[in-house]
Amino acid sequence: MSSRIRSFPYLSSTLLGYLVARLCLSGLSGWGVAALFVAAVWFCHDLVRWLLPSLRPTASPGAPSPRRTEAHPDPLGEPLVSLVFFLSEASLADESSIRRCVSHALGIRFPVNDPDSDAFVMPFSPPDARKKEDQIRHFMVRIPAGLFAVLVSRRPYIENPKEFAKRSIRDKRLRHAVEQHVAWISVDLMDPAGDLHSNRKAYRTIGKILAAMAGPDCLAIYCPELQRCNEFDPGLIESLCGDDPLCLFEEPTFEPVIEIADNHPKMAEAVREAVNRWPEFVAAYEVSNALLRERFIVKAEFREGRKSEFMWVSVRNIRIGEITGILMNDPHELLEVHRGARVTFSLDRLNDWLYPDHDGSHIGGFTLDVLADDDDK
Repeated sequence: MSSRIRSFPYLSSTLLGYLVARLCLSGLSGWGVAALFVAAVWFCHDLVRWLLPSLRPTASPGAPSPRRTEAHPDPLGEPLVSLVFFLSEASLADESSIRRCVSHALGIRFPVNDPDSDAFVMPFSPPDARKKEDQIRHFMVRIPAGLFAVLVSRRPYIENPKEFAKRSIRDKRLRHAVEQHVAWISVDLMDPAGDLHSNRKAYRTIGKILAAMAGPDCLAIYCPELQRCNEFDPGLIESLCGDDPLCLFEEPTFEPVIEIADNHPKMAEAVREAVNRWPEFVAAYEVSNALLRERFIVKAEFREGRKSEFMWVSVRNIRIGEITGILMNDPHELLEVHRGARVTFSLDRLNDWLYPDHDGSHIGGFTLDVLADDDDK
């Protein structure tokens, strides 16, 4: 397996080579000489670590990750401080556009023709990159916040994304996003400090830069360190630019859409129980107060042609054979309904129901129990 950052210390060697070239061509200021000394020490340190394989820590065996181990590996098995956009088409990002994005995101001005500047964007090529096969462009970003890399790939982040998504992702929405991606772009911290506080601070910079690169081609966002993936939505940009970008991985972007076989015996039994005990729900709803009624919800099937989805509805009115309420989900494939819409459906579409008990627990949710049991397998 090749290593992107420290299989050979090409990051420190690239920076060292850049400064040496500047020294030979136009000379360096006092700050430039200091930077040259630091780069030389960094290169020597990395070179020693590279020459001593016994010092290399290994990743935990069996850890699940949708990471392309050849294209975007963890350096020396250390957590990769990075955020990645899965894209529906290859990005056209280049040195100039990346410089504009960083400048816009962080308010940094990149001096022109100043070899001693502590802020620059430059392309680089890892020495161990496969020249003909590699379709990843690497850009080094030096800013006051640290040294970062922007990687732009014209191929999927995962080997065989459809197979991986089908095997590993139950949420139909997220699975579709991962299946459809054909390219990716990432912003990485090039020299992780190995300390949680420093890395969290780095994520604030990474999140702002990546947010400036967001567009309609973004399908999902992935964090290698957390090994968490979420669908992308423009509403996430605020979180990406906030103090804790990683908070966007705490909950799904949208309500998960879980597929389960029509002939699943436990699910069929759960639906029958919900239908048979429906009078129990109606009786509890009628005696509840207005505030509590907002927590009475039902799940029903919604159809458009041959497509159907089961979604939750906050009940507003119950009549004989008919239920009216507010849709609580955004559909995945249906086009005629949306979250927040007022809907009415017949009782024969009922799939499940749920309401709070007096002690704070819930009554109902029969299909949820089946899905939870299925997750544990």
